[in-house]
Amino acid sequence: SSLAQVASEQIERWEPMFKDKGLAFQCQQEGRDSGRYNPTFLGTVMANLLRNALHYTEHGFVRLVLEDGGFRVEDSGSGIPLAQHEHIFQPFVRGNQARGEGLGLGLSLVKRICAKQGWGISVHSQAAGGTCFNVTFTPAAEEVLTSL
Repeated sequence: SSLAQVASEQIERWEPMFKDKGLAFQCQQEGRDSGRYNPTFLGTVMANLLRNALHYTEHGFVRLVLEDGGFRVEDSGSGIPLAQHEHIFQPFVRGNQARGEGLGLGLSLVKRICAKQGWGISVHSQAAGGTCFNVTFTPAAEEVLTSL
């Protein structure tokens, strides 16, 4: 499946839940990706990142940004303290604002799938608050090697 196909399935699935919570859900295309991906793996990674954004964002927006070579999920939620960025991909680790369901396995599953597929995943806090998860289909280390 293409990134756009998987994204449109996920948008259809998650958009009503964002609307129900009063969040603006946007999908932006910043580049066209021509790769073909395992739809189960890509769908699971995207769904987990969107579910997290839904869970940890009380006001504002969640944005899915499609790029050439990957995608980002950005939110205006509570953010993740820098000190926790390394730990959030470990099993059973949940954010400080964790409530309700969830064992804290979503991001460890995302990390495992990305590692198996040879994808990179990173997280950073946004200047205006909130979080951005970035999935790259070519990990950064390989990009450096190929550009030398």
